[in-house]
Amino acid sequence: MLQLCHLCAVRQGLHVGSSVVSDGDGCYICRGLMSRLNDIFMLVEDAVKGYEFRSFLIGATLPQDILEREDEVRAKLKIRGLESIKSSITRELGMMLSSKGYRVDYERPEIDIHLDLISMDVNVRARPIYLLARYRKSRRGLKQKGYDNSIESIVRGWIVKEFNARDARFLWIGGEDKDSLVIGEGRPFFIKVLDARKRSGYSERLSSDSDGIDVTIVRKVDGFPRQIRFTSKVRLYLDGDQSIMDRVRDVISKGSISIRFREDGYGRYVVKRMHVIDARYCSEAGVVEVDILVDGGFTLKRFAEGYDVEPSMHDLFGNVRLRYFDVLDVRIC
Repeated sequence: MLQLCHLCAVRQGLHVGSSVVSDGDGCYICRGLMSRLNDIFMLVEDAVKGYEFRSFLIGATLPQDILEREDEVRAKLKIRGLESIKSSITRELGMMLSSKGYRVDYERPEIDIHLDLISMDVNVRARPIYLLARYRKSRRGLKQKGYDNSIESIVRGWIVKEFNARDARFLWIGGEDKDSLVIGEGRPFFIKVLDARKRSGYSERLSSDSDGIDVTIVRKVDGFPRQIRFTSKVRLYLDGDQSIMDRVRDVISKGSISIRFREDGYGRYVVKRMHVIDARYCSEAGVVEVDILVDGGFTLKRFAEGYDVEPSMHDLFGNVRLRYFDVLDVRIC
């Protein structure tokens, strides 16, 4: 007669009788695994230390021979059983953790706990935290992207430290040259915080005078958006003299202008709108400042260089050169 421990017998829906042994190590199915759940739970408790969470989900990987023996017993006795040993283990451990004040969440748990019951390892991963943030840049010379000497690297270091996280990923809403300033309310962007041990009580602002950047976390969001529509207000600094002001004023009088950027070699174009808002000549700097409002995805460098774009900056303003540009405002539509 098969000998099963109490938990394995009940899980099969069997009457608890002579087939049940008090010593779990003699169980034909689990070989004593079910009797060691308290010890396994101690591994779980140790693994989640340091994680701030309210909800969780537990999964497990079991030795294949245990699963096969349970299937063998059910086939031999012609029974379906009430639940699998894997479900039983994760349910029992979940109840133990719930008794500590946490709750099981099958849809959006703040941490995922995975037990490898072959190696007796416990792996914990926190659900990513998504943030909407804005940055301002008050010094020229700092690029937006890159792992070294960039806004991305500075913000990543701050986020990893602030959230006690493994890493961070970014979704940028437009970009600018390293010599551009970003003023006003700043450029919005999204942050994905990976495996954060801290989920609340974090600082919402980073200000670095030495790097000339100021970052503010606006709020938590559900995830990275699939599509983002936005507009940018940009100030162009054009090398030229006061003689080009007549052409600039003429462009201002036209209102919104359609700028066509060729996407590939087959003649397909994407159209972006540009509205010249204001312009002024700065005699001391020898530049013409032109404020424009453009759709998201408007490529200023291509517009300035005239590469596969019509009309280009030269078509509109004449023989001028873009010295640099600053971002005055970025609005999500």
